Amino acid sequence: MPLPTREITDKTLIGAILSVIFAYLLIRIFTTWYSRYLEKKEEELKEKENIGELY
Repeated sequence: MPLPTREITDKTLIGAILSVIFAYLLIRIFTTWYSRYLEKKEEELKEKENIGELY
């Protein structure tokens, strides 16, 4: 693996760490939102099945 030719400064290190944290937070927010969305859809399907059973 070749070594990087330019030196890593504090700004690039902080930028890399912040971008990783930002990407992690975006993924966490999306997965929690999507799981709640799926739970709502599942409840709607159960309600439709219950209505179908009543008639």
